[in-house]
Amino acid sequence: MVGRAEAVAAAVEVSHNELKALVKLYFKAKRALFCWGATGIGKSQTVKQAGMEIAEELKLEYTEDISRINDEKAFVVVDIRLAQCDPSDLRGIPIYDKEKMATVWLPPEMFPRKGYGIIFFDELNLSPPLVQASAYQMILDRRLGTYVVPDGFLLIAAGNRLEDRASVFEMSAPLKNRFGHCQLREPSVEAWTRWAVDHDIDMRLIGFLNFRRTALYTFDAKLKENAFATPRSWEHLSNLIKDAESDNIALIQQIASTQVGVGTAGELATFIRVKDKLHPMKYYLDNPDDCELPDENTQPDLIWALITSFAEYYKAHTDTPTLTKIIGVLRRMNEEYAVFTLKLMVTVDRQLTQKIIKIPQASKLARKLIDFFE
Repeated sequence: MVGRAEAVAAAVEVSHNELKALVKLYFKAKRALFCWGATGIGKSQTVKQAGMEIAEELKLEYTEDISRINDEKAFVVVDIRLAQCDPSDLRGIPIYDKEKMATVWLPPEMFPRKGYGIIFFDELNLSPPLVQASAYQMILDRRLGTYVVPDGFLLIAAGNRLEDRASVFEMSAPLKNRFGHCQLREPSVEAWTRWAVDHDIDMRLIGFLNFRRTALYTFDAKLKENAFATPRSWEHLSNLIKDAESDNIALIQQIASTQVGVGTAGELATFIRVKDKLHPMKYYLDNPDDCELPDENTQPDLIWALITSFAEYYKAHTDTPTLTKIIGVLRRMNEEYAVFTLKLMVTVDRQLTQKIIKIPQASKLARKLIDFFE
């Protein structure tokens, strides 16, 4: 009897960029790929990002709109949750064909007849064995009964592992053998920061996670927490606190508790509150060459708080004179901190790099910032 899944044997570990490369390779080869990984680390998002890049290469419009499933001008990612399906949902419904004098199957509209895209069986192993079995033929032979998967579509699946405390079912050996397998690695803070800067994640969260690096992913299977930190929950939190001012610590902490857990939310609130120990921003900008700066060795929390404060101030003052004054202070700081400050400032001013290039004393920092995005 097939039951709940046992621990998954290790698959080859890949980074998010390596997963995108695999998706592209499997798309060209028309073979099926299964991506394992912890909850909330970006499996689905990375598959969709790979789809966007494939669409760009094919000069097609990327979409997840099911109504465009057979639009040959679009690259469509069809997200199918097998856990919500019955076995009959995949095969379709039987109808009588008067000309053939026989019963034929009418496939569901979520399956494409033509065009390009990805049929994405997300959380496949949450579905019971009978539903998984219904997908066998489609995954191996790219057909299900009389339905044939168009050549322009990739079949890909993703799922959690047992150790993630997910209610997953064991996949049978024949179904496993129909896929290539990889395991998505949890992102490093550096990789997540690169993504976060490009996706307008709240700069206070980026600063905090670079200061408190272990807070990016706090899931512990031994603890029965309802809320815990993952890259996904940090993204959700960013959207929730975008309009919350830093002086409203109680509100930010309450919202953060709902997404990343009470303990991590408390640490975030403490980090934001540390800014009260800094001088007013005017002090630093009026005295860039002489202002007192926190000690980078003994006051790292104040350094990260100052970095975040510069980025927040620049959000409301994206003019060149303000930028020049901030650069004046950053030139006195460790280059790593200085460049990171500029990374945060890019989130509120996409023209920042072009502005920095025109500031003579910032040429070295500008080169470092450009390297970050290459």
